[in-house]
Amino acid sequence: MNKVAIGISSALLLVIVVGIFFRRYAIACEFSHMLDFREINNQLHIGSDIPPERIEDLSQIVSSALKRIDGVYGRPESTPKILFTSDSATANIFGANETATMHRTPWRSCIIVGPKGQNVDVIAHEWLHAEIQQRVGFWRFIQEVPVWFDEGVALTLDHREPFLPENIDLSNERVEGVRNLVTGKDFFSGNIMEHYKAARMAVIPLIQADSLYQKLEQISNGGSFDAVFLKANKSIQPTASALAD
Repeated sequence: MNKVAIGISSALLLVIVVGIFFRRYAIACEFSHMLDFREINNQLHIGSDIPPERIEDLSQIVSSALKRIDGVYGRPESTPKILFTSDSATANIFGANETATMHRTPWRSCIIVGPKGQNVDVIAHEWLHAEIQQRVGFWRFIQEVPVWFDEGVALTLDHREPFLPENIDLSNERVEGVRNLVTGKDFFSGNIMEHYKAARMAVIPLIQADSLYQKLEQISNGGSFDAVFLKANKSIQPTASALAD
């Protein structure tokens, strides 16, 4: 094997190893059966720490979350794998907190729901993350959709009191400032609760329920986030990247 071939093989191996590391929790979701998760159906998986009598309740929560998405934005196309556990340590194994965390892969999203997230608000929130990725496509999502927007839209289906617009009191400057938090590293550091609230307010002028899916599909077909959501709204000052287009 010549040096060029060795170099290419080494580079590919490095990409695979790095990809596995950063997506290790999503990959772990595919092997949840090895950690005593019971498959109720293709989508719903219940941890052994959850008593059998709760399975029907959790199934109903998932059904209600589906109805909430459908009632606002339309029938979702995504079918994320949803793992329920009442054990914080088990949730941590999958890189999740006590509420819920969603992991992404090119083939399917995986939602791990901890002991504090077993309600319609949390499931609808996380499922809408999965639906946004489904509509945009995994790679286009990574390239185009900023975290603040993804979180803000997900919060439109989350009726927990701190995230309702009428309960949020932030200056316009703080709301506009959240648009600089385009990566997870930026968004999930500092005053995270304020970031969530600002994101919820920031998406209000950008989305309409009857056109969200259509606009996400425009990004899937090659449109930029700035062109589809920011430049299209004349009341929003484009970001620096949009001005450079």
